[in-house]
Parts: sequence; C-alpha cells; structure tokens
Amino acid sequence: MGNVTTSDLPTEKQQGVRTLLDLSRKLNYHQYVKHVNNEDLNAGSLTALPWTLLSSVSLHGGLDASFNSVPEIPKDLPLHLPHLTYINLQYNCLTTLPDSISLFFHLRTLLLSHNQLQTLPASFIHLSKLQKLDLSHNCLTELPQDIGNLQALQRLNVSNNKLQNLPLSLGTSQTLQLLLAVSNKCCMPPQQVCNQGSDVTLNYLRTQVPNGVPSSEHATPKFNTFKRKRGHVLHASVQNPHCARSLYAQEQTHTTNTTSRNRTPLRPPPHGTKLHADTLMDRVLGLLYGAAIGDAIGIATELMTPDECRFHYNAETLSYSDIIRDKHRVRWRPGDWTTDFDQTLLLLESLLKWGGVVDELDFAQQLEMYCRVGFPELGDTEEPLVGNTIQRVLSDPRYLQDPHGAASRLCHKVEDQDDVLFEYCDNSCLTRTVVLGVPQFHDLKEVSANAIRICRATHHDPRCLATAVVLTATIALMLQGSYDITKDESMEELLQVSMATGRQHLSRPAHLKAFEHYCGLRDYKSIEVWAPHQNQMTFCFKTLAAGLVALRSKQDFRSAITELVMLGGDSNTHASVTGALLGAYWGYRALPHDWLNDLPEPQASLLNTKANALLDMMGIP
Repeated sequence: MGNVTTSDLPTEKQQGVRTLLDLSRKLNYHQYVKHVNNEDLNAGSLTALPWTLLSSVSLHGGLDASFNSVPEIPKDLPLHLPHLTYINLQYNCLTTLPDSISLFFHLRTLLLSHNQLQTLPASFIHLSKLQKLDLSHNCLTELPQDIGNLQALQRLNVSNNKLQNLPLSLGTSQTLQLLLAVSNKCCMPPQQVCNQGSDVTLNYLRTQVPNGVPSSEHATPKFNTFKRKRGHVLHASVQNPHCARSLYAQEQTHTTNTTSRNRTPLRPPPHGTKLHADTLMDRVLGLLYGAAIGDAIGIATELMTPDECRFHYNAETLSYSDIIRDKHRVRWRPGDWTTDFDQTLLLLESLLKWGGVVDELDFAQQLEMYCRVGFPELGDTEEPLVGNTIQRVLSDPRYLQDPHGAASRLCHKVEDQDDVLFEYCDNSCLTRTVVLGVPQFHDLKEVSANAIRICRATHHDPRCLATAVVLTATIALMLQGSYDITKDESMEELLQVSMATGRQHLSRPAHLKAFEHYCGLRDYKSIEVWAPHQNQMTFCFKTLAAGLVALRSKQDFRSAITELVMLGGDSNTHASVTGALLGAYWGYRALPHDWLNDLPEPQASLLNTKANALLDMMGIP
C-alpha cells in the first residue's frame, strides 16, 4: 500500500510529548503551481499512505501528509495511530472520509483543505476533542445538521465550497469562536452575510436560534428544484443533463460547434456571461417566478393603508390562504396572480412566438385580445382589471396599427407635464418589461431599446421609460455576472450603471430631481407607497424605489416582500417588480417554498411551460 518503503519515511519531529510523522512534500512556488494544476503526478507524490502505517500500532501524536495525491484515508488508520491529535492532509485528492474517522478520540486539529470532499460521514460529530477544522476549498454541498454539537469545536473554515446553507446548530455552539464561510452558494445565512466575516455570520446564526434551540421552521431550509424539460434544441447525441451542461460550457468557450441559432436564438455569445449555466438558469427562473409570487401575495394588501394591513394580516405567517375576501380581492382565487403578471406572460408568449424578437405590434395585439377575454385557459371569465392608462390607450381606434402613436397622443393631451402630475406615468407598464432584461442581456443597448419599445406600447411618459430601462438594465447586468452582487459596494456599482442608463431618457429638471430622490431612498417607509390618491400610489418612481431598496438591503426574499406588502398601497405591482429583481438576485432555489408551491396548478403549469421554452431558446441545459 503506497509508493514509499519503510526506509523512505522521514525522521520524526518532536511535537510536544509525542512525535509528528511528516510525510508532506516541501514545494517551491513552481512545484506548488504544478501540484494544484495536477501536473506533478510522477514527481514523488504519495498516491496512498504507506502500508507500514497499518502494520503496527504507533504512538505518533501527529500526521502531516500534505501536498500529496492521497485519495482516501484507510478505515483502519485510527486503530494503528490511535493517539493522533493533529492530522494535516491538505492538498490531496480525498473525496470521502471513512466512518471510522470518529475513532480518532484524541484529535484536536484536522486540516483537510484543498481536496475534493463532497460529503462528511454522520459519525464526524463524534470527534469530541476536535477544536480546529479546516474544510475549505472542497466540493461540499452540505454539512451534517448537528455539526454544531461538536463539543470542543472552536475554529471552523468551510470557505470556497458549494454549501447551500449552514446548519443552525452552529448558532447553538457554546465553544465556536471563528466561522469562515465565504465564497459558497448559501441561502441561509445569505451568502452576502457569510462574506462579511465570522462575527457577522455567527451573529446571524445565533439570532435564528432563540434560547439556543433551532426552531422547526428553520432547522432544515428547503430549496426549490425546477423541473427542467428540455426541448429539441441540442445535438441529438446529448442524452442527459450532465452532457448538456458540458456542451453548453464548450459552446461558451469556443471548444465545440455551436447549436443552431434557429433553435436557440437567445443563446448568449461566448463570454456573454461569467455565470455557470446552472446559476444563469437559477436567476432567470428566479426572475419569472419571483415576479409571479410577488404579484400573487401582493394582492393581499392592495389599496389598503398600513394600519389596515396590520389589522388583517400577521406579517410572520403571511400566505395565500390568509388573503381576505372583499370587494376588491374577490376577483382572484388565493394564489392567483393579477393582470400585472399576466402582462409578463403576454410578452413572454410574444418573445417565444417570434423567436426572441421583441415586437411591439404583436404585443399590442395580444394585449388588446387579453383585455377582452383574459386567459381562458386559466379560468378567466371576466374582463381583466387593467390600469387607467392602458384602458385609455387601447380605446384609441388606431392602437393596433400604431401603439406608440396612440400612447404618445394620450400623453400629449395633458398640457402640464410637471412632476406632480401622475396621470399617465403609472407603473402598469413595468411588470411586463422586467422580463426584457433576459433577451440579449449581454448587450445593454439592445436591452434598453427593447424596454423602450415595449413600454411605449402603452406608456409614453419619459419617467416610465427611464424606470423601465433601469429595471431591465439591472436584471441584464446581474445575468452578465460581471459584478459580485454579494458585496454591497459591487451591487451599488451595478445600480449606478443602471441608473445612469435610465437617466439618459429624462430631460426635464423636475423629472430628474424626482428620479434622484426616489433612487436614493434606503427604506420602504420613505417611499410612501400608500397615498390618498391612486395615481400617487401607482407612480412609477415608487415602484422603482421599492426594487432598489430591496436589492440594497440584506433581506431574504420573503422578508423583503412581506415588509413591502405590509405597507399596502399598490402592493401587488410593487411586489411583482421587486420580486423579479430579488428573484434574479437570490435565484429560484431560494424563493419561499410555500409561496411557490401553493400557486394554483393551472397557473404553475402554464408558467413552467413558458419558462422551459425560454430556457430552450437561451440554449441553457
């Protein structure tokens, strides 16, 4: 066993009372680079621990076999080195640990960074003397839920893995002093919390476990899995998702022939995004479903005052089943979305119909028909309730031939275009335009042009145009992946680019002043989402401000949307647009499980079909 003999073993080094068995390789920088790039397999690297270690019982107190190519720890090793207090197997090829790892009864330090570990055995938590544990730079997707019960653990490093959450048991530990979890994919705590360092991460976990006991609500966070049904858009030889992902990656790096543009017209060009295919899909789906559930939960408080919201609902348990039935809300079944997200579906259908091309004439035709019959396939039996601006512009006899002209004529009927007038700058055009952050997301100019084209199909006011551009540009930039949106300063840079893109469409001083005011707000209450007049409640800049506040905050999807909804006003539109932004930020996996799963089956089925078709057009496996 192994590729060294007894004579090859190094001289033992003194480590306290006992000795350290040093099997590590001493590398210079050039050798280090070769090692981490797997280019030195024949350069004296151990491919297994020496068999002599298992031939007798040793009194060694430490083992250092770092910078080798050891793929596993022999399950009998604890029986032959029972006194180890220190193990260093960093920079090896470990993929698993044996269950017998728990038999190192005296182990205090375990260093396993830069391996390929994917899971930890359940027995791991029985290392009762373990004080320092380094699992960084591995492939872990989860940790044992009771890892916080390690009795002596003081320092834990799990950075640079693929963790989706940190067990709440870590928040109950009475000994843990340092927790590093940067560069993972955590939803709980949010990754941007983990990236701020140990103190912030530990404080967050401890706030989730009042009285030191994890609640059943938070003990096992649920993550959504989208049922991807791929169409015939990839080469016939691609038979499974893993091959499909490989093909996608190759196409993005010019290492294979690309799929047909006729089948995937929205496939990003090579290097059009820095995101992995799974992450890109997660954000696109998060945008769509975030907008849908934001609208569906937001209708609970539409047109209510904040006091009425608090009277009717408990913010901590808000669900579709809680939505009261009154004169306004009786139009929708619990969990159904409103005309806001219906418009998103109309535009999505137009995109799919025209191979990813944005066509305002086709959208206008679909909108006109929708306003007469709704979505019969979703059980609509009455005319949809649409905003005043849309009603008025559709009444223009030339609307279907020239929707832009109809919107312009309506806007110019108002002589005074001062910023205090909200008549035709409502937010009913915004929920549909957020989806335009997806097609051609790699080209900000094209994204902005598409947003203007579809916004002007009903709304001509420059404030609406500027808002639509900011929203779509923000989504496009998040999909490009060039900004580390888990960091506050990087997110602010992204938002400044988006705001600058939208600001170009404003010229009136009053409009610019209002734009800067709303873009600079940092909390929901400052937006004054409820107002005595509906025109003021639906002002487009208020919806924009709500979305920007949410992205700048460190709140998870449910908390941010609930806080916004509990302020009433035009809550469903605000929540739909904000839900799209937060969905693109957090991803589909992190959306509230109950809000997602409790969508009515016809609505969920229709959206699933449209979402899969969009992913097909983007060439995403």
